[in-house]
Amino acid sequence: MGDHAAIFLCLAALPVVAWCGARLAARAHAARQQAHCTAHEATLRLLRLAASDQRNIALTLFGHAQHAADPALTGIARRLFDMSETLVTQTESPDHPRHLTEEAIEVMPVVEFAVAQIASHLGPSRRAWRIEGSLADIRLWADRRALNQVLVNVLSGAATTTRHGDWIELSAEHAADEWAILVQDEGIGLPVAQTDRHPTESRGLGLQLTLARSLMQAHGGSLSVESTERVGTRVRLGFPSKRVLPA
Repeated sequence: MGDHAAIFLCLAALPVVAWCGARLAARAHAARQQAHCTAHEATLRLLRLAASDQRNIALTLFGHAQHAADPALTGIARRLFDMSETLVTQTESPDHPRHLTEEAIEVMPVVEFAVAQIASHLGPSRRAWRIEGSLADIRLWADRRALNQVLVNVLSGAATTTRHGDWIELSAEHAADEWAILVQDEGIGLPVAQTDRHPTESRGLGLQLTLARSLMQAHGGSLSVESTERVGTRVRLGFPSKRVLPA
């Protein structure tokens, strides 16, 4: 009778053992998935850093090539620049929802920092930077890092479509329901495929503008481009008026 009871208890315990085993297997699978996701995100972060470093190297090479008036080296620098932006788009989809860390920020220091970043990487090649004083009067409720990234993307593009000594101007524009930063240059302009008509069908600058546009849209804003080949380009970064804070 004791043996039968023991067998009965063992049989009764089987479902419990199976359930526990299934739970343990599920937890182990979830842990492996979490570890895989963590490793994947770490890899993407490293690739983004590599792309940023490559872009900076390309800008420096571009600046030296322009200063030396070396068209072959300029072409190599442009291709390297295009490759860095392609790598960025492979690691970060512009359609992915953006998480913003918002705060009250002074616009002028962000603009000056972005300009300094681009200018430092151009090496001996120089641009005549024009920064309108009225930008110092603007405060925004926005993500500082995102705004810096937008400006760096736009300004690095402007740097690669202008020549040594050309001007790049940053100014403010006010409208009834919107405030905007304007970035204008007297460069070579953009092909039609790199303007608003086909913002994702181009290499290099077009990819940068697509990523910058996604960050502006996350702020409820917009990015528009007007460009004429061999005349210059105008990029408008529009923010809803509700994001403009009292000075």
